Amino acid sequence: MTTIPNTAHSIVARQSPSALFLFLDAVRCWGQARRHHRPTLTSLYARLGHYGCGQILPAIDSLLDLTVTLLGRPLRLGRGKALSDDENRLINLLQGRRTAPFVHTCSDALLCTFCCALRSVQLLMDMELGQPARRRAA
Repeated sequence: MTTIPNTAHSIVARQSPSALFLFLDAVRCWGQARRHHRPTLTSLYARLGHYGCGQILPAIDSLLDLTVTLLGRPLRLGRGKALSDDENRLINLLQGRRTAPFVHTCSDALLCTFCCALRSVQLLMDMELGQPARRRAA
């Protein structure tokens, strides 16, 4: 059991509820696609591509893939307003908040890769969602 270092965070994730709703929607869309054996990235683009956040979707896809590998089980998804423990932990990590340790049995290399994927999502969220829509469309 290891605690994932929380030295970084997404400014947008801490300040924008709409960015968190978008991330939560991506997590649930990804989980449903996995459960129904559909391509996850294609499902993410179909569901969220029209928001102008296409560059962040492959990073979210990778982060969630690594999360499943790290946990050794499928993501647990919430319903409606109720967040699952997994969703809550991912949002807390995205915001740079302390979380309970992940129970996992993986290599340090996998844990390092997960941390890099998390940081990539944080940076892309700030870059893509932290700028005005008119600049994103350009």
